[in-house]
Amino acid sequence: MNLPRKLLLSILILTLSLTALLTKDVCAKTLYVAPAGDDKNPGTMQKPFATIHRAKSAVKTLKKVTDEAITIYLKQSTYYLAEPLVFGPEDSGCRNAPITYKAYKNEDVTISGGIKLDCKWTKYKNGIYFTTLTEVKKDNISFTQLFVNGKRQHRARFPNYDNSRIGWRGWSGYTYPLGEIEDDVPNPNLLPNDDMTYSGTASRGIVYNPATFTKKKWAKPEEAVIQILQGPHWGNLQWQIKDIDYDKHFIWFGHGGHQIGAKWTTGALRVDDGSQYYIENVFEELDAPGEWYLDKEKGILYYMPPKNLDLKNALVEAPVLKQLIRFTGCQRDPVWYITLEGFRITDTEATYLDKYEVPSLSDWAIHRGGTVFLEGARNITIKNCFFDAVGGNAVFMNNYNRNNIVTGCKITEAGDSAVCFVGDLATTNGTQRDFPYECESTNNLIRDIGVFGKQVAGAYISRAKRIKVAHNLIYDIPRAGICIGDGTWGGHIIEYNHFRNTCRETGDHGPFNAWGRDKYWDLNQSHMPYTIGRSHDAGRVKIDAMETVYIRNNFVQETRGWGIDMDDGASNYEIYNNICIGVSMKLREGAYRDCYNNIWYKATGAPCAHVGNEYNHDKYHHNIIVMAEDDCFSFIAPPAHGPWLEQLDYNCYYKPGGKFTARVTEIREKQGWPENHRIYSWDQWRNELGFDKNSVWADPMFVNPEKYDFAVKPNSPTLKLGFKNFEMGKWGLTDDFPEKLRD
Repeated sequence: MNLPRKLLLSILILTLSLTALLTKDVCAKTLYVAPAGDDKNPGTMQKPFATIHRAKSAVKTLKKVTDEAITIYLKQSTYYLAEPLVFGPEDSGCRNAPITYKAYKNEDVTISGGIKLDCKWTKYKNGIYFTTLTEVKKDNISFTQLFVNGKRQHRARFPNYDNSRIGWRGWSGYTYPLGEIEDDVPNPNLLPNDDMTYSGTASRGIVYNPATFTKKKWAKPEEAVIQILQGPHWGNLQWQIKDIDYDKHFIWFGHGGHQIGAKWTTGALRVDDGSQYYIENVFEELDAPGEWYLDKEKGILYYMPPKNLDLKNALVEAPVLKQLIRFTGCQRDPVWYITLEGFRITDTEATYLDKYEVPSLSDWAIHRGGTVFLEGARNITIKNCFFDAVGGNAVFMNNYNRNNIVTGCKITEAGDSAVCFVGDLATTNGTQRDFPYECESTNNLIRDIGVFGKQVAGAYISRAKRIKVAHNLIYDIPRAGICIGDGTWGGHIIEYNHFRNTCRETGDHGPFNAWGRDKYWDLNQSHMPYTIGRSHDAGRVKIDAMETVYIRNNFVQETRGWGIDMDDGASNYEIYNNICIGVSMKLREGAYRDCYNNIWYKATGAPCAHVGNEYNHDKYHHNIIVMAEDDCFSFIAPPAHGPWLEQLDYNCYYKPGGKFTARVTEIREKQGWPENHRIYSWDQWRNELGFDKNSVWADPMFVNPEKYDFAVKPNSPTLKLGFKNFEMGKWGLTDDFPEKLRD
């Protein structure tokens, strides 16, 4: 049937009108969110939405009428989220039509997981003020962090926070563990509860020193949390306090103690006389500017403001969410092609008493959570964002993730780690691929993380494959700059990072740390007393470490730890063109490490081969080693059979005004530091042991090391050995890192 043209035109107009009605006037490729907006608006520049959740809902409708890229602009404001912003597969973009949530014209846009507190302050006593918070009792709100004018404050604690002690800010004196000193342990029948008893040497509590402990009695000790360093200072543990016996000087632990891995030895949980601690969330200890305490039962917030703070007009915020943004899909139906750009992301709760896992056999435990959390996500980009004092991990890529990028971001004062890539070996079989793959953390500024947890990293990788960590500036942190927790799959690229001042509050590790406690790792060789004949071959380490990991072109400025720490079993690495000032590297048991063309300058802990595997295929060649005063090359418990390394040659050694020495320790009769060592001179090293036959002891002749120009001059003896100059100064942040995020 042929309809009149006028009728056809009328039908077309009616169809277009209905489409516009159904889409609620949302027909542009750009949407806007503003504080003065209304979620009933169409989301235009003139009539913006009020919330990000409404804009996300509008994107679904808009995708039905356009196949082009969509951008959602957020105008300047703080957007307090009452619930996490969750992106599922239905919110996805695609390769040719990605979806971007972006701060409008570089304006200051904050996405907060907190609430703005309505404080009407009244003087209490001794410089303390209080305010009644109706939302605490009415909505059953509690919080473990408080921010005043955007700055984290301290929960009332003993001892007080001391910012002058860099790296040891307010840790108390030494203690003793209950359960390890028999004379101090009461009748087991008098122990408060069975749930306070831990296996092995994990402490059930501590014996405090009454001479140095607070003289105040606490009305609610069960509210307090103890933060205590593990014995060898690998990290810290947190416990909710169960009870205090003031007569016997006992502090009993309740829930907690799971923040460090202990799959192979309970020693990882050891608390001993070297364990410094502090205790927080104690009302009676509210005695220093910046401290606060929340009485949850009465809904009263107490606070001692610093001098010169305008308390009446101060912005007071408290986190209520642990996660702000979630990308939640699965391998078969992932979330695709979404970008977050230009936001300040802040105000999330601490997570250190939540569930932790030990994804591999390393000592590292992690909480599988983050302020931005990704699982079942592909091609997600987090760009030019500022993660400001979040409570736990900043970004966590959990299990199945592909081609996600964190770039141009600033991450400071996070409670735990900055960016984590963690898979699950137990659920990776067949076509299941429960691990991050070809994801990146590039061009990020990461500092002062690990406010609560101390065993943390700027980038943490475990059970993942082909992760790239490049051009990051990582400094002033308590432990490792970058940590690879196991050898699983490998293929990672660690390049052009700039590290300084890591390992501030812990022992061991440093800018880069790797583990390889995989199928062929042997606890007996690694950590038992070293005796002649105990060593063995490395085994088929490439079953786990399938692809080579590249560590190259990194720049390290340190005074402690190891610059590059190839720890227990780490295998299949190519390490070249790195510069370490003040520190060196360690090769513990493992295999297939090719280390060449690196520069160790004024290095303490000069290159150390430690607990070597037999026939390990390790190579150490064409490096420049300028040793620190009184330092030496060190071998500890070398393999009993076969060459100690496959190649050790063509290196340049030097110590201004000094001479070459090497220390070899073949036997360790008991746990502790090695004993029975022998010192070798340069001639003995080369002639008796056969090492460095073609190496030299000579000034490498750097161009200008004091200004970090470590190129060698044309007449340098290193060039004759085969050392090759490489490009200097390209490490760290790139020129396009956002100016507003630079320190």
